[in-house]
Amino acid sequence: MAAEIFRTALIRYFLKRSLKFWESTDKGQAYFLGLGFVFSLFANLGMALLINTWSKGFFDVLQAHDLKNIMESIKLLAVLAVGTAISSIITVQFRMRLQLKWRLWLMSNLVDRWVASSMSRNTLMTYLIDNPEARISDDGRIAIELLVEMGGGIIYTLLISSSFIIVLWNIGGYVVVFGYPIYGYLVFSVLIYTGLTSIGMLLLCVPLVKNVEEKAAAEGNFRYYLTENIHQFVEMPNTGAGRPTELQGFFELLLKKWIDVIRGQTKIISFATTNNLIAPIIPVVLCAPKYLSGEMTLGDIMQTAAAFLQVQSSLNWLADNAFSIANWSASARRVAALDDIILNHDHC
Repeated sequence: MAAEIFRTALIRYFLKRSLKFWESTDKGQAYFLGLGFVFSLFANLGMALLINTWSKGFFDVLQAHDLKNIMESIKLLAVLAVGTAISSIITVQFRMRLQLKWRLWLMSNLVDRWVASSMSRNTLMTYLIDNPEARISDDGRIAIELLVEMGGGIIYTLLISSSFIIVLWNIGGYVVVFGYPIYGYLVFSVLIYTGLTSIGMLLLCVPLVKNVEEKAAAEGNFRYYLTENIHQFVEMPNTGAGRPTELQGFFELLLKKWIDVIRGQTKIISFATTNNLIAPIIPVVLCAPKYLSGEMTLGDIMQTAAAFLQVQSSLNWLADNAFSIANWSASARRVAALDDIILNHDHC
């Protein structure tokens, strides 16, 4: 319990320190890039809704064997494809530039504080802070890049899920079960299905989070050990005895931690693959009775299936990104621990 509280405190500390970027002298660029990134997410949402609407029209004219309108739909799809490509390019540009600017700000601040504190690497080791350079460069990069990606992912999840839930509600109408009408049955279906798959995914992801954190710590300790001791190995006479026992222990520990991560990822990939096969079939099965009775067209079914998948994938965002969250958590805590020690030492 104490360890969990400490890890949570480090996460809060990292967020508190890193969010000062938005109050710094670079805040003008920060807000420009941040708002541009959010705007691009709205643009992506708009294109997704337009393509969803296009799918209904295309499959309706396909069902009607209307060659003229089929060709017009194909031309419209080309326009939508260009629009989607442009919005994707804008998203990548704003996201990556924001990540780069934020990361450089964080790194420069960490380096400046470390230099000002006059703390040596050996002094940091007395506080169990290993490999400070890697914490600043590698962990700092991972922590900021994933923070921006996760923030954008959460915003886009809220946008896409709420928008396509409205689409499902409007298209599906109601279904009569045992004489009672159930309005928005497609919405309830996707929520129930997503809830079940999310629970299953999270049960697999929770152990993986711990495995990833332990793997990251093992990697950092191994790098630090090599940095501090490689000169000894070079200077040692070649007696044919093989690796030193301590170095061999690092190799074996690192191998074990990676095997644990591989096993966890294998389970998740198997579960996700099965879900990807089943999920597209469910809305078609649910809409089949209405299609056979003439209440729905082929275009309605295709539009419903696409909307169902959009909602299902967006609501599964947390479970699908458990591995990234684990990586971010590990890196953010390593950066926070370094910054906290330097800051407290500087104030002593």
